[in-house]
Amino acid sequence: MQVTIKKACLEGAPAPGPEIEDGPGLRAMIKSLAHERERGLYLYEAFDQVPEHLTYAALHERVRACMAAYAAAGVAQGTRVLLPFETSIEVIVSFLALIGLGALTFSIKAVHGESDEEATRYAAAIARRHGLTHVVRRQAFAGTGLQVLWPSAGPHEPVPFAPERPEDLAFVQFSSGSTSFPKGIPVTRGALTRHLSLLNRHDGRRPEDVYVSWLPLYHDLGLILGFLTSLQARNDLHLASPTQFITDPLGWLRMLAQRRATHTATAYFAISHCLNHLDRAEPEELAGLEFGTLRCFLVGSDPTDFDRMMAFQSRLAPQGFRRAALQPAYGMAEAVLVVTSTATQDEPWAHPLPDGRRLVSTGRLLPGFELRLTRPDGTLCDEGELGQIELRSGTLAQGYFEAPDIEFCNDEGWFETGDLAYVVRDEVIIAGRMGDRIKVNGQSLFASDFEFAVESLPAIRIGSAAVFQIEYRIIVLARLTREAAGAAEATRAAVRDAIARRLGVKLPLADIHFVAAGQIRKTSSGKLRRRDMAQAFLEGRTRIIHPCREREERRECVPEPSV
Repeated sequence: MQVTIKKACLEGAPAPGPEIEDGPGLRAMIKSLAHERERGLYLYEAFDQVPEHLTYAALHERVRACMAAYAAAGVAQGTRVLLPFETSIEVIVSFLALIGLGALTFSIKAVHGESDEEATRYAAAIARRHGLTHVVRRQAFAGTGLQVLWPSAGPHEPVPFAPERPEDLAFVQFSSGSTSFPKGIPVTRGALTRHLSLLNRHDGRRPEDVYVSWLPLYHDLGLILGFLTSLQARNDLHLASPTQFITDPLGWLRMLAQRRATHTATAYFAISHCLNHLDRAEPEELAGLEFGTLRCFLVGSDPTDFDRMMAFQSRLAPQGFRRAALQPAYGMAEAVLVVTSTATQDEPWAHPLPDGRRLVSTGRLLPGFELRLTRPDGTLCDEGELGQIELRSGTLAQGYFEAPDIEFCNDEGWFETGDLAYVVRDEVIIAGRMGDRIKVNGQSLFASDFEFAVESLPAIRIGSAAVFQIEYRIIVLARLTREAAGAAEATRAAVRDAIARRLGVKLPLADIHFVAAGQIRKTSSGKLRRRDMAQAFLEGRTRIIHPCREREERRECVPEPSV
């Protein structure tokens, strides 16, 4: 559907929601796996090890057996089940079995043992808040009182698939939680199947294609774009865990080449993580790699620095990684997933900002959605003017799950995303979050602008800087590289100078802190949890290393624009 632009308002008629029949529905998608005896699922414990493999036909058999076992354990249509979604055959089988039974799953981050206190508390809070009765887990974890489910082979009578209607909920996914406790977002079966078809059409998916992913299955980018689109298209799907990627990002690149991947997706922070390792890689580590089959390398999570993304592509260009394979996109859990995306095989382009930074276009609006940008007074922005993204229609949810007190849409039916962007040439360029603005003497600046300045220094790890404001103070948290650990004071001064050059703001050295590993907190999608970090800093819970020697400087210097 063609999209037009009018005063930075992208207007597209909402796509009609087709009735779910036996063809396109989730139930039919699972049933159809029984006929696919060649392609299937590959799970890797390590990138360089032989994967566990199931054809889709074998996966279907496991799902039907699991449905019977879970039905015998009391799971039926509407049963509410907590699903800590680790990357394993058992949990994948459980998820599909629960879909088949018509149960309602609540997908959350995997809980690794009883000692994972934060994740366990979060799981217990979700269970209490929404009245869950069961949990998929190898063993129980304290404080939930949930009945434990786990796939098992047993003499259970086969059970039929539950009836399916478009308005029935498939699962509840959660917002990223970068600014508040994650909200439950209901995903209907009709919206999900329409969105899967939309994504597969958009990236030109064919059955013979190969998808490779390390993204977590508890997050929408990994679950919907990586896993479910592959099931619908019946592609070979190669899955690794997020932990493997963090410890061995070059292993992911090797797997893309060795498996001749045609499609993959990643969050923007992963590009910087890979580039850091590529800069230190020996030539033999990349020997023999070839990315010529890669047609779609989707990049999500915002804002995205164009120059950093292009540096990544250029580093791999000798191995056949084409610029046109990069596919920047913008999306959110509230819309099921993708809202805007560049077209497959179109080369990315950048929108320059006054400070010299260049942000990448995330492409045009996908069919069915409507998008507009508004000023603080609610009026519509002009083209090229910064404004808040408002969204409606398409596969946008109707509200948060069991949260009638939270206003989802405004009086005109628009969902106010809190994301700030420009519209240029009918394409959307993400600039940041409204809640991440920093005020200095009447100026309104983005926290991400400060973070880009900090991370421009070679002594700072890429993706390991966070900036937030507490009253008049601007606090910088950053992680030093191993090589810079002995030059903390010189680096602190360099951070101050880099911010002053780029933003015209001079910070006290005492408000620039170098922190230990684990202190730069992020959501499951890689977005910085600035509010959490600000709270931890205020409460003295931030582990600071190499403290500033000039502790009294803050009294003498208040941030102000340089002359």
